[in-house]
Amino acid sequence: MRRIVLASAFVFALVAARQRAVLHPPPPQVPGGPTFSKEVVRIFQNRCQTCHHPGDIAPFSLMTYADAAPHTDAIKYETQQRLMPPWKATPACGDFADARVLTQDEIDTIAKWVDNGAPQGNVADLPTPLNFDGGWALGQPDLVLSYAEAYKPPVTGDMYRCFPIPTNLPADMYVSAIDIKPGDRETVHHVIAYIDTTGDSQKLDEADPGPGYTSFGGPGFTISASSLGATTLGGWAPGARPVVLPEDVALSLPAQSRVVLQVHYHPHGIKTIPDQTQIGIYYAKKKPKQLIYILPLINQDFIIPPNDPSYKVPATYTVGWPAHLYLIAPHMHLLGRKMNVNATLVNGEKKCLINVDDWDFNWQGQYRFSEPVPIPYHTKLSLEATYDNSEGNLRNPNHPPKAVSWGEQTTDEMCITFLGVTLDGITLGQSLPKTPVFTQDR
Repeated sequence: MRRIVLASAFVFALVAARQRAVLHPPPPQVPGGPTFSKEVVRIFQNRCQTCHHPGDIAPFSLMTYADAAPHTDAIKYETQQRLMPPWKATPACGDFADARVLTQDEIDTIAKWVDNGAPQGNVADLPTPLNFDGGWALGQPDLVLSYAEAYKPPVTGDMYRCFPIPTNLPADMYVSAIDIKPGDRETVHHVIAYIDTTGDSQKLDEADPGPGYTSFGGPGFTISASSLGATTLGGWAPGARPVVLPEDVALSLPAQSRVVLQVHYHPHGIKTIPDQTQIGIYYAKKKPKQLIYILPLINQDFIIPPNDPSYKVPATYTVGWPAHLYLIAPHMHLLGRKMNVNATLVNGEKKCLINVDDWDFNWQGQYRFSEPVPIPYHTKLSLEATYDNSEGNLRNPNHPPKAVSWGEQTTDEMCITFLGVTLDGITLGQSLPKTPVFTQDR
């Protein structure tokens, strides 16, 4: 099911390109037009290569001319249709850093390059290549962790398996980015990287036969409220790209802690292979001033009726401690169609935080704001998700449609947006407020 629609469009474009190559030879290369070495590769570096490099999520690399040349017609089609690069946040809502959105000039440059015969140009014009050491989008991490033994999930049925991995860190460290590489992208539905400072996860592992231990929902051990800043390093879902935090803020990774990778396997009837998912950790270059806290806006109490193509699920929270918002990450499953998140200030001013009007389970991720968004006391944070539980939804796993509610299975649904915030006035080493940061309204 994963990336079926996108893959179909790509295959169609590729087949059409091959047919045209047989029936019509490529046009002569026009002198003076854009070339790969001078213009096009720079577009690929800025917008495409974080996915399109060997060992990552994309079906082919765009690192070199030899990589790109067989796919030129498909590249033109996908970019003109704005299917690639994938970026689901609408432009009128939220100002995000590193947006993977091609400008019209960039789209036109690619089209002109292809129409002119896709010339390579002078190799002396090539820029310094980006470095994706080991296949990592941000280059080689400072620390790579994975469970010592691979795990083979069952062929049918969803499985949540937790793998506690000791960090063996002698001192507290601060993290500016993580990247997660599923060992089997076809069955890994998502990954959450929890932090265990007690050793309880190791006891759960020892009590469960085989690699890791099974735990639906959370990681299976209690996370103290006092460790709010050190409960998770974030996670991964299909299509997610690593996000680098600004230098003055970071996530906390305590000394001698364990990183517990909770891997959700969804085999959907295909043959499974042993999985050994990895997490790459990038340390902050200097000690941060504040920690990032990952907090959820969530509604778990809903039932999506069958045959409803536009069922809405809301959630509203009141802010109990002033904060600044750095990251936002919506999450739904296969029935999701839209997600909109807003902040309404006490004076009535409304800020649109993110709007996704074409949700695709295969292209999720977290979005970092270009500048942190102030979230004052008593701000109302509101979420509205829209679901299509009709036969018209090609991703609907149920035929005929049936009522669907919150659940851990891929065929269940979720309604959640994760927010990465700093707390105003709380600097590194200070005690956390006793007041709840977010309180759900009833």
